[in-house]
Amino acid sequence: MNALKKVFGKGPQKKPSGDGAKNDILLVAAIDFGTTFSGWSFSFRDVFKSEPTRVSTKYWHGNQHISLKAPSSVLIKPDGQTFSAFGYQADTKYNELVEKNEHNEWYYFTRFKMQLYKQKVKRTTEIKDAGGKPLPAMTVVTSLIKFLKDDLLKDIQTQTSMIMSPKDVNWVLTVPAIWDDDAKHFMRVAAEQAGILAEYLTLALEPEAASIFCRLLPVEQSGGEYSLSTFTGGTKFLVVDAGGGTVDIAVQQVTETGLIKNIHVASGGDWGGSKVDEEFFKFITNIIGDKAFEVFKNTCREDFTFLTGDFEIKKRTVTLSTDTVVFRLSSSLSSTVLECTGKTLQTLIEESIYAGKVKLIADKLKVDTDIMKDLFVPQIRAITDHIAKLIEQKFNGLDAIVLVGGFSTCRLLQNAVIEKFRHCRVIIPNESDLVVLKGAVLFGHRPDQITQRISKYTYGVSTNLPFDDKIHPRHLKKIDEQGKAICPTCFCKHIVSGQTLVAGEPQSSKWYSPISSASRTITFPIYRTLSTNPVFVTEEGCQLAGKLRLPLAGSGLDRNVKVEMIYGETEIKVEAKEIATGKVHHLRVDFLN
Repeated sequence: MNALKKVFGKGPQKKPSGDGAKNDILLVAAIDFGTTFSGWSFSFRDVFKSEPTRVSTKYWHGNQHISLKAPSSVLIKPDGQTFSAFGYQADTKYNELVEKNEHNEWYYFTRFKMQLYKQKVKRTTEIKDAGGKPLPAMTVVTSLIKFLKDDLLKDIQTQTSMIMSPKDVNWVLTVPAIWDDDAKHFMRVAAEQAGILAEYLTLALEPEAASIFCRLLPVEQSGGEYSLSTFTGGTKFLVVDAGGGTVDIAVQQVTETGLIKNIHVASGGDWGGSKVDEEFFKFITNIIGDKAFEVFKNTCREDFTFLTGDFEIKKRTVTLSTDTVVFRLSSSLSSTVLECTGKTLQTLIEESIYAGKVKLIADKLKVDTDIMKDLFVPQIRAITDHIAKLIEQKFNGLDAIVLVGGFSTCRLLQNAVIEKFRHCRVIIPNESDLVVLKGAVLFGHRPDQITQRISKYTYGVSTNLPFDDKIHPRHLKKIDEQGKAICPTCFCKHIVSGQTLVAGEPQSSKWYSPISSASRTITFPIYRTLSTNPVFVTEEGCQLAGKLRLPLAGSGLDRNVKVEMIYGETEIKVEAKEIATGKVHHLRVDFLN
């Protein structure tokens, strides 16, 4: 219990940020929207105080599956707006529609989270369903979050007979730490449209949630001889959150008070388990051809779903000592192959590059382990190479690597990390695929367990400065209403790339005034860049990240506003005070313009 007292001892005193567990809440509930699987968890406030790691999750039931997360599948009716089903039920219902040839007008989305990655996300951003039909991403994500929210509340009501009001629950939504501000803001807006009150919603960065949970796990629940709970002040460690879509890596350190701080910018890439699935589908396609695979995938949905689920199990269990991996094939695959190619599956295997290493015996496909291992190589190499680069360039004194997330259950990934980083303790907690989900609940109870973060970008606003002919180009010179020479589009820095940000404390305090005496608002265009010393917002590499709109009272040019921005939270927050009226505004930057 000493570790619990230390970890959840008195944290640093900070300016209240408005997020986190409220004093009047009954429970904290978390929603983990993943690329491959999603789910929810919760704990009552009183339970958390006595048993912090006692977090409740749901068992999801499919035709042949029972799991603590459900497939991230959403089925929407032909009107493009009405939610129909989620998870296993969405898969099953869509498969039935395909069998009846009634699916073409329906919208079926699965593993769609990655469509929000590596693009500028807006309110109007569209994503494509399994058949290539577009819908607003906001419609799909809101539907998923709303279903999980309502399902959790219904489950609690069934178990306890308690009906929760919106102010009884503090909600936490997980997001990858490597996502940009627009994608994070998109998730917040979707959650609010799903019925979650803005002031009772917190975003949790996935590797941070994982480390908070692992910090409480004793050795016997940490999957080996080591435990993050035993680490003392100064210990440095990596959290590698290997999910279905992305791999999120946070470099963290235990503080002298037993809390956790980030000491490097979160990094990672799209090296998740779903990429291995793509390699598996390429392997099948190399044998049967593109046409046969697409026909099988699109018309034999139930059998395709079974094959995908079977591979998911094999993906987790195949080891270096495995001789062969066996898949049970449906008769529909063989008949589809014969219909599309005029050849039997057996013949195609013998004619393929896998001849002698892949065998068809009755309805079983026996695959040589070396072929299976090759499917994993690109992703595992990308992950281990990135970790090695971090350690080599930045952190020679690293003490441990904590491996969590759905893809972390893969034995081949585990072995590769352990083998390559023998100098580090590698911690793989029990039920590592649930660590982020459960840790998000703990973060909702105590967000102050993460004391600092590191900024990826330099943030600032576009503003007018007094014209200085030693700095500013002459063609930018303008004259304002008061007859003063000014230079527009100047980059007024608030924080700098690589800067340490203490959670809950404002990192910048600036004074602004309206450009025009008739202005009723001040609009702050928020810019970001990887450069540490930008001069103009028009420079190469500078991006318009979002806008902040502040309402103003009265008229005139002397309506000064003091703006404090807090960049050290999981989202940027703003407090703006009108000096003339004393009115204080609590605002958020709109990153979805």
